[in-house]
Amino acid sequence: MARPQTNHPTIATIAAHMGLSRATVTHVLNGRGTEQRIRPETQQRVLEVAQELGYRANASARAVRAGRFGSVALIQSQVGQYLPVELLYGLTTAIAARDLHLVLTEVPDVDASGDSYVARAMRELSVDGVFVNRHGGAPPPYLERIRDLRIPAVFLNSKQAYDGIHPDDLSGGSMAVEYLLRLGHERIAYVETEPRYSPHYSEGDRRLGYEQAMISAGRAPRVHRLPADWRGPGSGTVDQRVEAVLELLTGLDRPTAVIAYELTESMAVVRAAHLLRLGVPRDLSLIHFHNRLDDRWFIPIHTVSNRMREVGEGAVDMLQRKIESPSEPVPTRVVPEVLLEGATCAAPRKGGSNRR
Repeated sequence: MARPQTNHPTIATIAAHMGLSRATVTHVLNGRGTEQRIRPETQQRVLEVAQELGYRANASARAVRAGRFGSVALIQSQVGQYLPVELLYGLTTAIAARDLHLVLTEVPDVDASGDSYVARAMRELSVDGVFVNRHGGAPPPYLERIRDLRIPAVFLNSKQAYDGIHPDDLSGGSMAVEYLLRLGHERIAYVETEPRYSPHYSEGDRRLGYEQAMISAGRAPRVHRLPADWRGPGSGTVDQRVEAVLELLTGLDRPTAVIAYELTESMAVVRAAHLLRLGVPRDLSLIHFHNRLDDRWFIPIHTVSNRMREVGEGAVDMLQRKIESPSEPVPTRVVPEVLLEGATCAAPRKGGSNRR
């Protein structure tokens, strides 16, 4: 017959129920029963009684003994949030495989001191290390402060010399151009949005990869920027981003293919092409950067995938190294990108249409 559960049962509670010493119960629950030559049947009885009484090990005491909390934190910045589900899935599955726990917290954009947020978060959350997810790169004084404080930290989607992990957006830009060149396109444009604040490294890398590949192929790069705000002064309901793409796609020398920085730009391209009665991919091929092949809008868009699941998994490996040696910088890891073929690219039409 099962014994009734006791509120907050302790090792002393189990020992009293069984008529054993606290030391014997402690050894069994800590997995040292055989080492201490405690009979197997006694070990089994201790484990059964502990379960019946609802005993749970004291996590704080266990942490003190081991010198580890068994938890890590994801510090999410309130500025420029970017936490795709693929990245979170990569983190959580890799953390669970190591029998760790993840704590998610959000703070104002971290300052350059490093002490006010990251170090305090580690103390208050009782974690062994942190993932820092913030928009833009971490300034050198901030990184040095974290290193001086011996804080095991890995920066997600951040381009820096060490302790960071990010997709290879530079090669991704080149990959998109090379794919379109193989299809026979020569007039390939790159569409991005004017930056609102400190740009993310990917904005420069994707554009640079595009420009380098175009120049290497003997083609002239054509970078076209969209306004950051869709509504211009006195424009009513006219989307200024779409208007900007209409300018790009009008004329005898219009591009036959467009590479878009991300989903926002590619949707403006799709809308403008529709207004001009240009078929995608019949008259205009389109590639953009995204986490996955996305078919929510009309048809799946050819995508340079930044493989955020692999970024998350790699970050966990890096953080484990940092926890073991907090003072040792870990070289930043670059995750290769891949091209996922959708339904928005085709060979250019001969004498393509320029209708409006």
